[in-house]
Amino acid sequence: MKIRFLLFIVLIVNISLISCGIEVEVEDVKGSRLEYLNSDSNKDSILVIDVRPYDKYKQGHLSHAINIPLNEIKNRLREITDWKDKPVYVYSETNDESFKAAEILVGNRFSQIYNAEGVNQYNYKTVTYNSVRGIVFEEMLKDPDALILDCRTKSFYDIGHIEGAISFPIFEIENNLDKIPDKNKKLLLYCNVGTASSRAAYELSNLGYTKIYNSIDGVAEYPFKLVREEEEDKN
Repeated sequence: MKIRFLLFIVLIVNISLISCGIEVEVEDVKGSRLEYLNSDSNKDSILVIDVRPYDKYKQGHLSHAINIPLNEIKNRLREITDWKDKPVYVYSETNDESFKAAEILVGNRFSQIYNAEGVNQYNYKTVTYNSVRGIVFEEMLKDPDALILDCRTKSFYDIGHIEGAISFPIFEIENNLDKIPDKNKKLLLYCNVGTASSRAAYELSNLGYTKIYNSIDGVAEYPFKLVREEEEDKN
């Protein structure tokens, strides 16, 4: 089912009033379709937003799905403004709930909105670690109590890494657990494109770590400031 919104945008140009209609479609999507699209290989082609309250999100959500609760969307649009002309998928407990989020996004000129079945309507495969965009992750890096984990190979880490990060390669997790003895420590994970770090986040959550944040935008996709180890030593 496709639901059409008609937005009327009024522009004043040279004291003349010009009105134009923009038609935006919000398409209902089956849960199976969203789950298929929400893959490692396709994650950069869509943005998935879980619009439930954070406590519900933390209990289990789609991998790569960021959390912007319905009552916070209007105040957090700057986090997703670069997706105004790209596919954005929203979901909640039910598609009636996420439809409210779709209305807000359409009202703010997002042009490709898809409203998916909710977690009470489809049995999604879920994860419990947090997924955040690069713009949010960058702010989180300022937290002095957080531990930053670079999940790329050591060779990539040596070329350049986020300041303060420790090397924590995805294929060497068990050998590096001594670096994170506190399972309640806030962990910030990243890699090149957000997929290796998401796998690391999944493994760590299964090991009982409780405060895991994975950047779905890696260093190859978001302009994080990178340093070499010798530059850190100088500081």
